[in-house]
Amino acid sequence: MSKISTVAPPPPPPPMIVTPSTPSTTKERPVADSITTDECSWACEYPEVQKGCYLSRVCQYTPPKHCQYYSINSIVQVGPTCGLVALSMLLGGSPTADDLLKDAIYQEYTLNGELFSAQYLFELTRKHMPGPAACQLHVGPLDCKKVKELLKAGGCLLVPYDADVNHAPCVKNGHRAHWALIVGYLVDPQDRFYVLARHGKSRNLAVWPMDTLSHSNENLKEFAQPKGYPDDEFLLPPGGISGSLGLNERCILVNGLPKQVIHVHWS
Repeated sequence: MSKISTVAPPPPPPPMIVTPSTPSTTKERPVADSITTDECSWACEYPEVQKGCYLSRVCQYTPPKHCQYYSINSIVQVGPTCGLVALSMLLGGSPTADDLLKDAIYQEYTLNGELFSAQYLFELTRKHMPGPAACQLHVGPLDCKKVKELLKAGGCLLVPYDADVNHAPCVKNGHRAHWALIVGYLVDPQDRFYVLARHGKSRNLAVWPMDTLSHSNENLKEFAQPKGYPDDEFLLPPGGISGSLGLNERCILVNGLPKQVIHVHWS
């Protein structure tokens, strides 16, 4: 039988004090820790890209054929607000995710911040998009010439997908639906097309294969109660997430943004 320790446990930490002025979302610059190896050194002048490629093991020792992106501030989501946070990031934090949440509730698009309808997020995007930018609801495979040409021309995407435990795209039949903002792309030496993404559950720039994201987007077919919110009620569009107002094979295309696209160069 093991002995029972007589040492008293340390006292619990003091409770966190939240004042009314504390915002429910946190906006910050992208985290860009230094990479201490020679991996992805072609992007050393673009730390967020270098770290994203390093973490994803993309172009570790050979530079890509092309890479461009928008450097966009990350916003960490609070609650099931991934779609609203992705839109707020696209809009430079104005309106805030909180303001978009109030609007979405007023429009009866959501109950808690969830958006299981690409159509509803498209309506919010169109409403808050500054001129001369424009948006379009795309229906069909994500991995297609139209979407790639938009990215090459400096466009962005708002994309729903199934998020794995590391937030990368996976295929879970829609049970882990999440929203991401695609801010650029990369073509590796073997001509594989990748997207550069931001979303509300990580401060790092993500680098995902386009075909993997496309497969994830086209498998969004049924709703599952999120594990983190077992007692919350969520609003689904008529027809569910696989219906015409849902998420399946849908994304939002955005172009004409008043931002400067960064073309990654290396020596």
